[in-house]
Amino acid sequence: MSREPRKKPTPDLSPTLYVADKKRAAIGQLESAILLWFNEADPISILVLASHAHDCYHALGKKIGKPSWHQEFVEKMPKSYQERVKYIQDFAKHGFMDLDENAQFETTYAEGLMLVSIDRHAEIFGRKTPLMALYWARSFIEHPDWTGEPEERFPQVFIDSGIIQDVARGSRKQCLDSFYALFKTAAQLF
Repeated sequence: MSREPRKKPTPDLSPTLYVADKKRAAIGQLESAILLWFNEADPISILVLASHAHDCYHALGKKIGKPSWHQEFVEKMPKSYQERVKYIQDFAKHGFMDLDENAQFETTYAEGLMLVSIDRHAEIFGRKTPLMALYWARSFIEHPDWTGEPEERFPQVFIDSGIIQDVARGSRKQCLDSFYALFKTAAQLF
């Protein structure tokens, strides 16, 4: 389903001109959310970036017959659930919405959206980026109840090497600093 075309801006060519497409938008927002997460930064920014990335991945996937199962799951839930999911995203996006109010949300919702987006990325484009793979490993270590055994999630060489246990040690920031280069080198495994 395609929306009516919008009038796109046509800026003059310049050294600062960046040409965006949905794939770049999805990857950029997801990896920005992941970097904020590893740096234990602002949860609301992580959520906004994660939800926008997920929306891009859902659209990209739907176009080729691989929509986000999470989006379809939410659409089948009761209206009250859908409203709770949407509220915090709208609260963060719309400056005047409930201006003098506070909003509560579970930060694990953003973490889950990032995992769903990583799953969609791999399904659509063939493999995870190194940063996505490192997040995947660390988040499942932090939330072992989210899925089955490590053998179901990670390449066997990672399990045999013991690196999965090493990724669990230290802070998220230490994990990023210590293991990103290794995951970048081993990118073809993911």
